[in-house]
Amino acid sequence: MAATPSNTFVSPPHSVTVQGAYEPFDLQVARNQIMGHDHIDLFGYSTAVGSTAMGPLWEGLTSSGGNYPFPGSAGTISVVSASASDTAVTMLISGLNASFVPITESVALNGTTAVVTTQSFLRINNVTTTAGNAVGNVTFTRGATVIAQVNAGIGQTQMSVYTVPAGYTLYITYFQGDGNTTTTSGAFMNTRLRTTQNPSGVVLVSGQATYLNNLTVAYGVPFALTEKTDFEFQFQGSGGAGARQNCYVGGYLIKNDSQTP
Repeated sequence: MAATPSNTFVSPPHSVTVQGAYEPFDLQVARNQIMGHDHIDLFGYSTAVGSTAMGPLWEGLTSSGGNYPFPGSAGTISVVSASASDTAVTMLISGLNASFVPITESVALNGTTAVVTTQSFLRINNVTTTAGNAVGNVTFTRGATVIAQVNAGIGQTQMSVYTVPAGYTLYITYFQGDGNTTTTSGAFMNTRLRTTQNPSGVVLVSGQATYLNNLTVAYGVPFALTEKTDFEFQFQGSGGAGARQNCYVGGYLIKNDSQTP
């Protein structure tokens, strides 16, 4: 799940250290005790990693790979379940508007009848269930393109995809990938970080690596991604279609002017 920055902090927001107590920095951030700081916990998972091309982990990944379909403009989102019985389920969409400013919207499902958001989303960073439990896969479509999906029984999106909000910098501190291409000898997994800078459209690929089953990276110096940057941790296996892969990305989302509440 990816955190969405909130303008609501403890009033007044401050570290417990001002009272002579000590608490780990990570815990203080998680408790909204440090102004202008939020945390990101990004979980990606797929059973469809193939050997054809790199692709990010998300519910729409196929064995053919391919980059995530970031929309070119903002628009309303159509939400629908594959099960007609999903009528007592509410999901919270966390994303960005046309100006890359964080927005959220709560959507009550209406089974196989599509529900359209009232707000226009440029990006979806995360979807989380807030009431009920969907028994069908729930898709989130922009135009004719599915840009997010919550699988039955999971309750939230599982995407190694994120866009940094306007006015923030994301500092990645940790990455972990675990995968299995096949059980045959010599199988391996490739991974890389692909970023797109907006509005320039400049694409950068960094952090490329090959590993067998597990890769863990603890950044000695956090890796900074500037505002409005799309990023995706992509994967490709060597053992054919159908590999399972998960990844976890952790870091801090910090307001560029941390003195401004």
